[in-house]
Amino acid sequence: MIGAVLRGLRARALLSTGSVLLTALAVASAVLGPIFSEAVTNSYVVTKLRETSPSLTGTSRVFTPDSAVGSAEAERLATEATDALNRGPWAAPVTVVESPRFMALRGAVTFWAREDACAALDVTGRCPEKAGEVLMLAEAARRAGAEVGEKLELVGFEPSALQGLGLERPGITQVVVTGTYATPTPASDWLLPGRLAITNEAISDRPGGGYTPYSPGPLITTRDTVERLGGWTVRVDTQLDVPPDVTPADLDAAAESAAAVPDEEGRPVEGGLLVNDSVNDLAAVAGEVREQQGTARTSIAPAVLSLVLVALALLMRLLNAASEIRVPELALASLRGVSARRLWALGLAEPVVLLLLATPIGVALGWAGARALSAAWLVPDLPVRLVPASILGALLVLAAAFTVACVAVGLVVRESLASQLAGVRRPVAARRWSVIAQLGLVALAGAALLSKTTGGNQGQPDAVDLVLPVLLAVVAGLAATRAIAWLAGWWTRRSSGRSLSGFVSTRAISRRQEGTLVILPITAAIAVAVFGAGVYDSAAAWRTSVAAIVSPAHTTWTSPHSFAETLALTREVDPEGEWVMTAASVLNPGAHFSVVDSSRLARVATWPETWSPDLDVEEVAERIRPPGVVPTFTGRRLSLTIDNRIESDRPLAVEVRFGSRGGRPMKVYLGPFPQGRSTQSERVPWCREGCPLEGITLGGGAGTTMRMNGTARIEAVEADGQSVPGAITGAHWTATPDPAVRTSITGLTERDGGLDLVLDTADSVGMARLTASGLVRNRPAMRGPKVTGPGLAKLDEGYGLIPVDPVAEIEGMPFVGPAGLLVDYSSFITDRPVYNSTIDVRVLQREGAPASVRDALSGAGLTVETTLAQERQVLDQSAYALALRLYGVVAALVLLMALAGLFVSTAVQLPARRRDAAALRVVGVPRRSVMTAVARELMAVLGAAAVAGIAAGALAQWVVLRTITLGYAEGLATPALVATISPTRLVVLALLAAAVLGAVALVSASLTVRGARGATLRESAR
Repeated sequence: MIGAVLRGLRARALLSTGSVLLTALAVASAVLGPIFSEAVTNSYVVTKLRETSPSLTGTSRVFTPDSAVGSAEAERLATEATDALNRGPWAAPVTVVESPRFMALRGAVTFWAREDACAALDVTGRCPEKAGEVLMLAEAARRAGAEVGEKLELVGFEPSALQGLGLERPGITQVVVTGTYATPTPASDWLLPGRLAITNEAISDRPGGGYTPYSPGPLITTRDTVERLGGWTVRVDTQLDVPPDVTPADLDAAAESAAAVPDEEGRPVEGGLLVNDSVNDLAAVAGEVREQQGTARTSIAPAVLSLVLVALALLMRLLNAASEIRVPELALASLRGVSARRLWALGLAEPVVLLLLATPIGVALGWAGARALSAAWLVPDLPVRLVPASILGALLVLAAAFTVACVAVGLVVRESLASQLAGVRRPVAARRWSVIAQLGLVALAGAALLSKTTGGNQGQPDAVDLVLPVLLAVVAGLAATRAIAWLAGWWTRRSSGRSLSGFVSTRAISRRQEGTLVILPITAAIAVAVFGAGVYDSAAAWRTSVAAIVSPAHTTWTSPHSFAETLALTREVDPEGEWVMTAASVLNPGAHFSVVDSSRLARVATWPETWSPDLDVEEVAERIRPPGVVPTFTGRRLSLTIDNRIESDRPLAVEVRFGSRGGRPMKVYLGPFPQGRSTQSERVPWCREGCPLEGITLGGGAGTTMRMNGTARIEAVEADGQSVPGAITGAHWTATPDPAVRTSITGLTERDGGLDLVLDTADSVGMARLTASGLVRNRPAMRGPKVTGPGLAKLDEGYGLIPVDPVAEIEGMPFVGPAGLLVDYSSFITDRPVYNSTIDVRVLQREGAPASVRDALSGAGLTVETTLAQERQVLDQSAYALALRLYGVVAALVLLMALAGLFVSTAVQLPARRRDAAALRVVGVPRRSVMTAVARELMAVLGAAAVAGIAAGALAQWVVLRTITLGYAEGLATPALVATISPTRLVVLALLAAAVLGAVALVSASLTVRGARGATLRESAR
């Protein structure tokens, strides 16, 4: 028996090698899947903790000593208490001695002392060495007029609102500024770099709102200075130290220790009280990791399952071919009276040996593949472990492979002796169990399609998502096999008088069973490849869309200033609008706002195509842009020239509005204007650095109503004696769209550089209120699909926001995604109250911005919030994204397996095809006709497999992508996955399939005809 097996394996070396390879790939897939799944989860833990802001993963605790000890001793006690509480991958604590807030420098000032402060900051000058020496934030030093090396007075005039906070004055009245520092960018040196930044004075416009004092940023000084001020505490900042081998269990331990200090009452420790002062969110990160872990398993499973099933399908084809070649041996054994049991043993001996040879190779390949993929895609030095699920998976695959071998041998052993002796298997009617199984597969695929197409919203992959691509591939393969055989038979019957090569090729398909058996595995391989490549590509595009919502440009800066101030800053540092733009998000229940500078949107911002498939970014900007431009000017005195032809019951006065600053409306009153042409002026000292000219009101004194009838012409607007550019021409002045104010304007035209108004209040009173930029009551906006009708209705009811008129719908927008309204900044801030406390202002920076622009933003107190690359990196390293990369590998592997299986199958069929071709050549059929017939046969079979595979893969992709998510970023701000099929990708795949399969057909036909001679028939007859 052993000798017969070895001789058989040697005689069928090509089939044996192919079977070992396919079995090894199936085993390797089963081993690799669980190993890679665990590695992906562990890698995600590492990446998530490293990329998450330290403020969310670290702890910040304030230690108050309960006895009169020095700052050094207090720092030691605080460090020991923190170390005793921390379990998990924590770094060494960093201590800062902090003073209380004092009233100084026209704001609220704190003094900090840290041992290595200068090493952790970008310092210009020198570090403080003596008591009373300080480092100041560069922008704060500029505002205070501080000079390095000179003394600075701390106590002076304080605003009344600041005095109302009850802050004490510091015990020292002056300090020596030894240097300046810049706000650090997010790094490992500071847990919260934003604490070392300027906070501008702000007054909430809302009733009952609070007051935020100006803060120049911490004054970095010595321990002696802070101790002299008194009332100091020790802040202990601890960041996570994330090694590559951190596990979810380590994360759970760290989350528990982060919550060890209660938020309110604190925790008594040796020497004092430790109080939590952080926004640590490790518990939420741990929960997200658990969800990612499950998602990774469910997303890797279909890729592994597809690879295993395709390998088993191709293995079935090769084992069938091997069994068919052994038909004469088994027939001879039957004639010699070998029992059925020994016949089965003889038939299974070779497949079992092949499985035993393939098992260690498959395990080694799976282990090596997992390590290679982990090294290429996951964090460096991540440990890769063999898990029990891999061993179980390998055993299940071996059991399935053994079952496939039994089926292949059974199909031969159970044939009649006459059929075995015939030598050539002809198509026969399908057995009942085969028909039932095929109909069951069709019904199952139909049910799966129906459940997914009629399903609900997008969610995590379920069991149907796992099997649908394979089900559709198998059904498509079966349908293609039956369709090509039926068409060949029908064409054969109608081939009277047609070409000889066409008749021979179609008859060969209809009469040769081996020719059509290759359709099913090829179809399955192509379908899985199309599905895998489509899912991988769609996931990558979706993650880019999600990342662009968080960071809508190469770099996103956060601004401590108001929108108007930040807008002026970006216009100053980048006058041409090539590198930076101001943007903001306003969170409001039901309808958030994304506020952008539409004039710079197309040049600066990142705008994925999936956000507005039917519109490019230039069209989006054009649709939300108001008709006019708000004029701006710089100066200390504003003048208006008006030709007054109005009959009124009081003298005409004019109110000019400049928006708001620090929460306070900025306006000036000019007048009275007598009858006729006159010029009035007023000081506007706050406009020496620039003001927008947002609105003008003609009426009574202090912007009150009065009876007005007649005409008036605003002839000129000047600042410091110079005409304000664009003050009238291009400003597109309109009557203010405010239903609460009765307008007296019945006519408004721009003529010869002036503005003509016709006023008529009839028997009532009113005012002529004008707004620049052509704004109407309902501002133009792009609407996200998650904005509801009730949410829009609330905007019309007040709530401090603007009513809008959606001009189009888009899938995503900066900061708020599909749950918002995209508006131009003019629509949102021009001539209306702006509540700065509700607006998060940012600056978007394009890639390649000059260092001067970046330095100007940093010097103004702005800090880098995030970057597009950073957000994309976080999403790309999520467990789900890493798992989906396996689909790209699967797509390549199944195609390679299909080509290998096709090569082996073609080589096995070559002798039989060569005999048929030789028979045709002997009876006089031309060589060209024989070669054309063979090529047509193969191209028809392989073409049917390619078409069916591409169609099944595209259908599976479209159905599955409609109902699953492709990453963890769910919420109102998450853009929907666009379930579209890329025609370009399908055309490229079709062309590649045509080229490869056509080449296989031509090469096979050439080899068939080349060896088709009369001697071939004599060798077969021996």
